[in-house]
Amino acid sequence: MPEKNILILTCSTGEGHNCAARAVEAELADRGIACEVKDVLGFKGGRAVKRASDVYSAVIKNAPSLFGFVYRLGRAYDNSRLPSPIYRRNSKYAGRLYAYLTENRVTHVICTHLFAMEAMTAVRRKYGSGIKCYGVLTDYTAIPFYKDTDLDGYFTAEEKSGLSLISKGIPAGKVYVTGIPVHKKFREETDKSEARGRLGIPADKKVIAVMTGGAGCGKTVKLCAELAKLKADRQVYVLCGRNKKLADKLKRRFGGGNIRAVEFTPDVHLYMKSADVLITKAGGLSSTEGAVAGVPIVHLKAIPGCETANLKYFSGNGLSLRADSVKRAVSCAERLISDEALSEVMIKIQKLFICGTAVNTIVNIVTEDKADEYISMACVYGGRVSLGQYNVLPDYTRAYNA
Repeated sequence: MPEKNILILTCSTGEGHNCAARAVEAELADRGIACEVKDVLGFKGGRAVKRASDVYSAVIKNAPSLFGFVYRLGRAYDNSRLPSPIYRRNSKYAGRLYAYLTENRVTHVICTHLFAMEAMTAVRRKYGSGIKCYGVLTDYTAIPFYKDTDLDGYFTAEEKSGLSLISKGIPAGKVYVTGIPVHKKFREETDKSEARGRLGIPADKKVIAVMTGGAGCGKTVKLCAELAKLKADRQVYVLCGRNKKLADKLKRRFGGGNIRAVEFTPDVHLYMKSADVLITKAGGLSSTEGAVAGVPIVHLKAIPGCETANLKYFSGNGLSLRADSVKRAVSCAERLISDEALSEVMIKIQKLFICGTAVNTIVNIVTEDKADEYISMACVYGGRVSLGQYNVLPDYTRAYNA
């Protein structure tokens, strides 16, 4: 088999894209395959990476509704024949990207962000590059602008997003229903007591983990104020991502109580496995990580756009409880803690719907070790109705999300 040298292109507009990249990187490393992870905007030059990350963080913290507006504009564009301004911007640095690929003898590229997919499409169109290139979708929908891209394959979370890609003009033979790749540590057999021991979390507490996203967003302080009112045996760990200001604010306001602020950490999987319930925004990657870790999930009100689709997929299929307010989120968390039957059913449904080994299948396809393995995965996904998977939800679970 020819030697492979793989480049993984991500973009720091959302930590989920980076997490997906690291999951693929870890799987490749386990197989002894050379790979490197880079932010695609680094090829744009200057301070593009930091600027994009700062703008993204500012928007999701201060004006999340703007995402919904942009998303609607994107859908309108998809229904038109207008040239894409986003593709045009990402094609401008195709020359620098192509030079890097050539100099480093890259044989395969895996993109975990639309910008990277568009930049690689420009490389292929401008330079006739024969480098194999694949795209990883990190949400339970296909966002606008994918029709601009031309790759060798696309890995989707579930069949509807795959069908959406096909409706945008992507050939059906290039669409693989694999699930979203998560790092192997989320599926490792680490039980709750072991995870708590490694983190120093008391064994006698009921633990609520709160995920605010990589940038630390949402009405976190208000949520914590409600969680602080819970019984003394409730311990809350708030994973603040890269938002140090939020972490400091929580420490000042709730220090010494049942709220613990956790700054950016590589141990997210342990906090999830330690938890009796996870409260999180509806990010595609973080939601998938929670399901693979096997923790009951409460989803906060979603940022308009792809998170709305993620929320619909999870809560509609019983993989999470939906909360439109912080008080509702706390109520849902208490319900999952007190109702063991509900929690157990939710975890079982998560295992049915969410594939924890998606990263293995993706790497199999990219490296051509087992390129047809996705077929059995597609059959499992497509066979849900015949298997009765949509009928296993108890009535009270449906009612709770109604």
